[in-house]
Amino acid sequence: MDSIQSFENVRASGRFFPQGLTVQREVVIYLIVGLLALVLRVAQLDVVPLTTQESRQALAAWRVVYPEAAGTAIVPESPIGFALHYLSFSVLGPSEFSARILTVIASVLLVLSPSLFSSLFGKTRTLIMVLLLAFSPTMLATGRMDSPVVWTYLAVVAGLWGIWQFHLHGRTRFALLATICAGAVVFLTEPTGVFVLATLALAGLFLIWMRRNVFDVDTPSQETVSAGRLSNWPWGKTVPIAILVVFLASTLFMFYPAGVSSVGELLGASLRGLTTSQPYLPPFFAVLTTIFYEPLLVILGLVAAFVVITRDDIGWEDRFLLGWFIFSLGLAFLYAGTRPEHALWLVIPLVGLASRLVVNLVVGGERFFAPPWSRWLIALVVGALAAMISVHAQAIGRSLLTTPAVEIQQVNINPQNLIGIVIAILLVLIGYFLASSEWGEGTAVRGGILGVLAFAMITGIGAGWQIAVNNSESAIEFWNRNPTSNRTIQLRQTLLELADRETSGFPELAITAFAPDDGVVAWLLRDFPNTTFVTDATAARGQGVVLLPSTFTDPDLGSAYVGQTVAITNGWDFRNVTLLNFPAWWLQRRTLTGHLPNDAVTLWLRQDIYNGVSALDVQ
Repeated sequence: MDSIQSFENVRASGRFFPQGLTVQREVVIYLIVGLLALVLRVAQLDVVPLTTQESRQALAAWRVVYPEAAGTAIVPESPIGFALHYLSFSVLGPSEFSARILTVIASVLLVLSPSLFSSLFGKTRTLIMVLLLAFSPTMLATGRMDSPVVWTYLAVVAGLWGIWQFHLHGRTRFALLATICAGAVVFLTEPTGVFVLATLALAGLFLIWMRRNVFDVDTPSQETVSAGRLSNWPWGKTVPIAILVVFLASTLFMFYPAGVSSVGELLGASLRGLTTSQPYLPPFFAVLTTIFYEPLLVILGLVAAFVVITRDDIGWEDRFLLGWFIFSLGLAFLYAGTRPEHALWLVIPLVGLASRLVVNLVVGGERFFAPPWSRWLIALVVGALAAMISVHAQAIGRSLLTTPAVEIQQVNINPQNLIGIVIAILLVLIGYFLASSEWGEGTAVRGGILGVLAFAMITGIGAGWQIAVNNSESAIEFWNRNPTSNRTIQLRQTLLELADRETSGFPELAITAFAPDDGVVAWLLRDFPNTTFVTDATAARGQGVVLLPSTFTDPDLGSAYVGQTVAITNGWDFRNVTLLNFPAWWLQRRTLTGHLPNDAVTLWLRQDIYNGVSALDVQ
């Protein structure tokens, strides 16, 4: 078994928290982390417009909640997302906030979910996993999206806990929980759920293979009993109930029987994703996203994976995490239809693996003469020097941004930035030798890595916030390949003000839209039941309020109109980044060229409507 110890078993000099830490204080710590995660996910949640994918899934539920809504019925790809949208829209009405809030709550629970395994990993390691998830930019960005991937992994963690508990106690209720979660992952969450479940199954087989063939571990009697329990899984009792749960969830407890078709759509989308990539996304996007936003986590995870492979005294849980990561990585390379949130495939097992190294940094042995606070002092100093290096590196990146690609000799870098980096590196080296001579090499190395990790975690919060809020409409942000423009909020506000003027506040304004009825524009028009979606611009002739693609620069609408063009989605080709431009783009998202609209519409108002004459009076 793993040698990692819980708080109660760690000697006083190596404790991360005081010796008197109680269960109540642990709960307080997790509540603080959970509250921080919730605040970071809820803040400004309603000011970021829905993406094209989010809009389609939200419209699928809204048109069932509000049958008068314009547009045809949509079969959703996520039955659980459909059910949650139906619930939130029925209670809170349709909005960006109500579309996302339940997934936000699920993401907070996912951040705290390692606490279920506290007795397995130890309290210190569990807390480290929670912190790594809470400060992960990938987790923060995904948690603020209406992404069913969050529900996939919440079900995965709950299912693994059920299997573990059944492994220990052999009670049917734990097997039932795990079976229901497996059914939800495959049939209710999102198209890649069946492949996620396959990676877990392969990870289990990998664990068995490693125990029997690589390390030739003898199985103790207690493990033999537990293995017998797993082989006696109560399929006859659990599978029928799991099928019933899937049926009831997909049909909204029979209030919407047609919802069962969403299960078929999910499985169909799952197969299509094997060969069909998402629009605007490059191959292996989940892998690239993980490396781009989580470089330190990747390094720590790979080092931990090497340790697990090369040592024979590693617990079964770490071997399972290794298998989970290996097969998730294979899935990320083989599955063509990955989106940025699928980086969780790799982030979740990497967090589990990396926590093994971090816990050794936190509670690892020291020389008897090294005080308990020594590594934390070193971490503080190294973190500050890392921030100093980052500031000067960003300045150098901005200098390289304006350098012609073929004339590197013309680079105009401020010498102060180079000097600042050199001084910081020298201080790190000098500090290492001083700390090594005073407290030992182990303490110096552990403190240094902890400082870098702390700096990466703090900047990770900033990176996640930039993805989800500040750069939510910027296609220059690597995460956002086809983001919705913030100007869509202005378009919706204009239509609401127009409806207030024309129909005294009632959404009875007649709108003709030449746009898909399952995209961002359709979501903006969700409150206008008198909207007509057309596929031919001539069908809009003579209408009072018309939305046409911006490519129709001078449409013949049969009368005088006033138009305003609004970007719907933005695009940018990241292949424009050269080697010299890369540091500025990676560190600060600075580029020589800005994003441009991928898609735009023009709002055309008939002249009399624009002048303020009521459409009802004209009719």
